[in-house]
Order: sequence, then C-alpha cells, then structure tokens
Amino acid sequence: MIWTTKQINQALSLNMTGDRNFGAVQFNSNDIQTGDIFIALQGNRDGHEFVKDALNNGASVAIVSKNIEEIDPNLLIIVEDTYQALIKLAEYKRHNVTAKFIGLTGSVGKTTTKSALKMMLDSYGKTYASHGTFNNHLGVPLTLASIPDDAEYVIIEMGMNSKNELSFLSKLAKPDIALVTTISEGHIEFFDSIEDIADAKCEIFEGLDNDHGIAIINHDIEMYDRCIKKINQLSIKNIITFGENENADINILSNEILEDENLRLKYLINNEEIDIVVPSVPPYFAYNFAASFAVINALGCDIENAASAICSFAPGVGRGKIIQVNSGQKEFRIICDYYNANPQSMASALQYLGQFNIIDKVAILGNMGELGKLKYDLHKDLIVLIKEARIKKLFLVGELMNHIKDEFDSSIQVISFADSDEAAQKIDQYLNGGEMILIKGSRSMKLEKIAQKLGVSDAF
Repeated sequence: MIWTTKQINQALSLNMTGDRNFGAVQFNSNDIQTGDIFIALQGNRDGHEFVKDALNNGASVAIVSKNIEEIDPNLLIIVEDTYQALIKLAEYKRHNVTAKFIGLTGSVGKTTTKSALKMMLDSYGKTYASHGTFNNHLGVPLTLASIPDDAEYVIIEMGMNSKNELSFLSKLAKPDIALVTTISEGHIEFFDSIEDIADAKCEIFEGLDNDHGIAIINHDIEMYDRCIKKINQLSIKNIITFGENENADINILSNEILEDENLRLKYLINNEEIDIVVPSVPPYFAYNFAASFAVINALGCDIENAASAICSFAPGVGRGKIIQVNSGQKEFRIICDYYNANPQSMASALQYLGQFNIIDKVAILGNMGELGKLKYDLHKDLIVLIKEARIKKLFLVGELMNHIKDEFDSSIQVISFADSDEAAQKIDQYLNGGEMILIKGSRSMKLEKIAQKLGVSDAF
C-alpha cells in the first residue's frame, strides 16, 4: 500500500469518500500492477487514450483531466491538470515520508551508482530507489509519488539536458544528500561548454538545506574547483569528496583486475583501509562504489557492512557485465557495455578492453550522441585509445564512427556498418570464435541487436 483515500484527498485537496488503499503511481499502462494508480499525462501520446488499458491491467483508479466515455466515473479522479496533480502527490510524499533522501546525477555512472548504493543501503534498512532511468521531469515526481511510507532510505536519480532542469528536480526532491558522480562532455550538444554542463549539474545542490544538507563531489574531475565554488555560493556547509586524489575523503587507493577477471579495490575511508573484491566488473566502477561509500559515510552508517554488501554487486543489463555466449558453433566473451556512451565512458571501456592479455580482442563501437559541433572531433579522439587497446578487429557502426574508419593501419581489420541492423545481420561472418568483444555505443544506436545476434539472451 502506497496511498490511502485520505492521503490522496490531502495531497490533491479533494473530498473523495470511502477508505481505500492504493498502490504506486504509474503513467505507463503497461507498468500497472494490481491496485496501482494510473495518471493520464500528456507526452508523445495523450495518456487519456490508455486509461481503459490501465484499468484492464489492474489499476484501481485513474487520475484524469476529463470524463472518459464507457468508463465508470467512480474509477476516475478528475483534476484540472494531471501533471500538476503528479507534482502535488510528489510533494506530499516528500513532506510526509521520514526517510533519508539521496539525490544523484552525473554525466556518467548515475544508474550504476544508484544500484550500488541501493545494495549497500539495503543492509541497513528499507531502501526505495527510482526505477530504471526514471530521472527526468516525469520520472522524478513519479518516483517520489510512489515511495512507501515506511521507507528508511530513498535514492532519486536525476538527469538533465538543459539548464534549470536539475534545479527544479532537486527543489522538488529536497535531498538530504546530493551527489555528482562525474562531469564530462555528455549532452554538450545542448550547452556551449563543459563549464556550462558543470553549472547545470551543480543545480542538484540547490535543493539541499544549507546547514544540514551534504554535498558529495568527485575530487578528480576537471571541473572540481568550479563545483566547489558553486557549492560554497549556495552556503552549503557540509562537503564530502571521493576519488584518487589523496585529499579526497573517500580515497581510491588502487584497482586491479585479478587473474580470474574479478576486480580488487582498495579505499582509504576514515583513516581505515577497505579491501574488497567484486566479481567481473570494470575498473572504472571504483568511482561508482567510492561515491556510494561517500553516501554511507555521510549517513554515519558502518562502512564495513557496505563493503561486505557490495562484494556481490553485478552490473545492470548493458552496463559493463562480461557474458560468455555461444553463437552457433562459436563461443565469445562479450563486455556488454552498450546501454549508453559518451567520450568519457567510451574511453574507460576501451581502456578496460586494453587491460586483458588476450590475442583476439574485438571492439564494436557505435556513434556517441548529443555531442553537437564537437561530434567529429570527439570521435577522432578515440583513435589513439582504440590503437592502445591492441585489438585485432574494429567494427564501426553509424556515420560518426565511420568517419574514422581510414585512420588505422593494416594491423587492425576495420569493418564499417551503416547501423545496428546491418551489423547484426553481417557481423558473425567476420568472427572466428574465442574473441573477447567490447560492444559500446549510445542508446540511440540500439547495439543490443548485435549482442542478441551473438547470443546474449537478456540483451535489453
């Protein structure tokens, strides 16, 4: 139970009768679980078109802005503006739930950090986290509106591609702790400079209480000094840092890929060394875990419990997991890192591939999106990294990647494809079996089609 009739009345200033219990708030009729509340929002399609589907799927009531023919009026809650109703539901929950709220954003690593942090916090109490990538002007209020009353910790992922977006989301969520994982050229298409991106990311700190809120920032990023200045301008007194910089509060001492391909990580936290081994994750996850440890430290929870919990962490689908697959008579090991890509995450993935002492290494790389006028230059920057990864075959998918196809000598076999459909159809003929394959590209490239063709059963 997430809502009662009384709570909905209070949140939306209504006078409904009865004493019913309701589940979570959903705006996608396909996500409805029995007892949920469907809210008809205006998106690419008018949500009112799906009210009947939502009710058939088990919704107990629908919040709408008009009557709908053939639907019992008792199943409808009519409001003037459904989006504003969602905001009011979110505000009500935020005001009445006594949990500790953590907001996080960043150019890279938001969702992985959220997953790692949830795994840690689950060992301390009931933790609720935003689902999937529900991190925009719809996803954040939807997450807030669906928090169970007995949650002890709430993790809200926040994304942005424009100025003032995070400011709104942070002031809505009012986090007790706000975290920026990293800042890079992702979304540069929508900004004039990386400085502008840093300013936009730092808007997440605007929802913090000046005296009691805690800002967490990556000490190693290029924009560190600018972010600290922004935090100070907001008069936020409490700051925790993480990174390889020796001055970081959560200090990454080392990361090492072991012979069994597990990752050994060492941290210095509160003058104590933390040594953990996590199965088959990329070295750059050291930062995701460090950011999570920073939150645990901010909450005053025991670090050892968190360290023990994270040792069983597994990456989400398409976010860096190594999978052994069979495709016909051929076997491959695939680094499934195709959920999304920007210059920083692409560089990290190529460096990861380069660390494996395997003869037959293959990279399947798709376009990086949202790079604006820098798109060609930032793709060219990958050339050196690709060469340093010591790969034998390079598959380039999309127009931007194909722009660099002539930049390699005969030591690397380069094959280019227009899109993921063509690549999925033809790629098997170029592979012999036994290769270690990295698949990496932006979400818009849909490189999971290639992973599926090569035998990854749960590619997306």
